[in-house]
Amino acid sequence: MDMLLRHINIPDLAAIFRRHEGLSPVPYLFDEACKARARQYAKTSGIWADLDNRLHPDQPISVIKRSIYRGYQRTGERAIAQARVNERMQELKRACLALWLEHPLADTDYLQDLLWAYCDDWTWVTPAHEGHTIDLGAAKLAATMAETLHVVGESLEEEVTQRVTQEIQRRIFEPFFSCQFANTWKSVRHNWNHVCNGEIIRTALYQIEDPRLLANMVHGAIQNLTYGLDGFTEDGGCVEGPGYWDYGFGHYLYVAQALFFRTGGEINLLADEKIRRICEYPLATHIDGPLRATFADSSHGYLPARLALIVDSFEGMPNLYPLCERLEDGRLRLKDMHELALYDSEKQVGELEDRDWLLPELGMVKLLGAKGPTPLTLLALAGHNGVNHNHNDIGSFMLYKHGQLFFVDPGGPVYSRVTFSKDRYRSVFCNSFGHSVPTINGCLQELGSEYYGTLQVENLGGQGRKRAVIDMTHAYPSGLVKRLIRSFEIETHTGRLWLEDVYTFDSAPHSIEEALITFHPVCLSADGASVRIGDEACGMTVTAEGMAGRFAVMALVEESKEGRTGQTIHRITFHPEEVQREMTIRFFFT
Repeated sequence: MDMLLRHINIPDLAAIFRRHEGLSPVPYLFDEACKARARQYAKTSGIWADLDNRLHPDQPISVIKRSIYRGYQRTGERAIAQARVNERMQELKRACLALWLEHPLADTDYLQDLLWAYCDDWTWVTPAHEGHTIDLGAAKLAATMAETLHVVGESLEEEVTQRVTQEIQRRIFEPFFSCQFANTWKSVRHNWNHVCNGEIIRTALYQIEDPRLLANMVHGAIQNLTYGLDGFTEDGGCVEGPGYWDYGFGHYLYVAQALFFRTGGEINLLADEKIRRICEYPLATHIDGPLRATFADSSHGYLPARLALIVDSFEGMPNLYPLCERLEDGRLRLKDMHELALYDSEKQVGELEDRDWLLPELGMVKLLGAKGPTPLTLLALAGHNGVNHNHNDIGSFMLYKHGQLFFVDPGGPVYSRVTFSKDRYRSVFCNSFGHSVPTINGCLQELGSEYYGTLQVENLGGQGRKRAVIDMTHAYPSGLVKRLIRSFEIETHTGRLWLEDVYTFDSAPHSIEEALITFHPVCLSADGASVRIGDEACGMTVTAEGMAGRFAVMALVEESKEGRTGQTIHRITFHPEEVQREMTIRFFFT
């Protein structure tokens, strides 16, 4: 796609800001009707009571101790320091929300003390990113503090407002424009781009009133956002997985909405066909409820309501709402003042699109089997092994039936220093040993964009039998396998599934080990000819058709402790009795 603002230069942008001088990037937060509706929702949904129970203006303000901050450098673990940072951020947001809602516990001094405490911190950069002048955490904090001044600033003392403004200038604006700091994330093609550039743009929209200065500050940052969009495939796919769609592209949606409002609708960063395809991506990865594709460093989770609300308002896509978490009464579960102000419960309904999805450039397919009480959903991945937050997982798949995920992609590990080091692929969550793909002659898949798979689909959206075919030949070291074709075949009226791997070698290999990954306990038949996952009523049996060999099961107990779910990976393997130069291994799932 074209560079954003390709035909709008800095003077043009300044003129647009001048024409709409005085407009807020978040007008809905000042709309009395929206605030009244938000208060009503808060009182009937538990948010009001949560403020009663969790907001304590008389409590001491936590300090991020040096020893806790240093924990990452000392041990490589980031969970403790990250938890402390998140706790104080949530307290700041609660204090601001209480003041905005006019809650009885709202305390201006407490909010001011929290803002002041942040100004006292020696750095806003998160522990895992020390060495950066501005990182994800610093950019988000600056935007949160600037937004707080913008929304409830009339209640704050000038001394506090001035100090926060000065600290944002010193810690964010000055290093962002200084040639002394290498903010390489400005043009990267992954989530850092949209989070950092987007939050700095929003901070400027809140902080800078002069149209010429504002245009000069944000024009380049808006154009930088284009590089982040380049990280999405042309079919709208997010190579980093659904979790980073929420996070990275979510911040693109925040800044797009803010610019739209601040410019009276003249700047619309969502007016592009590729953007619309990116907005549809969560539909392609959704399975059921909070379950979704966990390829790359992703996890299960509901779509944040704020993102669905923004996308629907621009693109007219109410079919995203079924992907959001709901209260027992059917309303969306809301968490912050943006969602509270934007939400109108009578309008946000929508119906889930129950259909197959193909993202050919991303190399991902979702195929649905039988509808009814036991629907089947298959997600399979080709792509390449050189993407950001990569796992070596070409040919990996997820299988859902009877309301359960029987075969899984294990998702991302809990992040530590090792996760983003040369030792990343020692983890079963990142290497192909922890994914449902073959091991050939003891060799796993390799890292790099030259290791790839190609995807073809037959009868997409049709009835009868539908197939997805992944050429996995180039996922393995050169010369290891002459040809490896993996096929998935679904019988739509029964929901039965076959998986077939067809091998061709220059000479017979020493060994082939097929692997299937599940979080469920596995029961191995006495003769090793089949495995059962789950119980008799709602489980699944896997057999090898027309092939002599044995199944085995290994519980990866220690390795699974790196995971985010607390579940143990069970690695089901199948070893054919005889390996040949040309051979087919076919599994039946029923």
